[in-house]
Amino acid sequence: MSPIEIPQTHGRPSYDSEKEIWRTLCAYCEAIDDADFDRVAGLWKHGRWPFADGPGSEPMRRWLEDRVILYDGKPRTKHQMTNVVIDVDDEAGTAYFTSYSSIWQALPGSSPQLIIYTRLNGTFERVDGRWWWKTLELIPDLVGDTSRHVRG
Repeated sequence: MSPIEIPQTHGRPSYDSEKEIWRTLCAYCEAIDDADFDRVAGLWKHGRWPFADGPGSEPMRRWLEDRVILYDGKPRTKHQMTNVVIDVDDEAGTAYFTSYSSIWQALPGSSPQLIIYTRLNGTFERVDGRWWWKTLELIPDLVGDTSRHVRG
């Protein structure tokens, strides 16, 4: 059986760049689940979080601090990304990605529950030799009770 080919639609592939972007996506999941909002926001130094009131790290960190509900200092969530496809154009210093994302939450006294399942589309940009998150679009597919995860 031969593997399924996924066409590279932008530029030439770069596996080193893909790996760096993949690690950034994983770092986002880990940091937000740890409520390390400075670390999460730092990933957006050159981009714009879709819910923030402006570009850069500071508006995103403020949004997280204002909206994410913590329980003993943690959101009690697990963010997971699957079906990740990263499309890099190393010459242009741009990359595009798509993935599925699920957020699970387990509050004291309850079992883990899927609170949202969404598709993510986003871009990265290379600045000074490093890949930075630029944009993100969230397209919710399945939405459960998010009222104990984010305010308003």
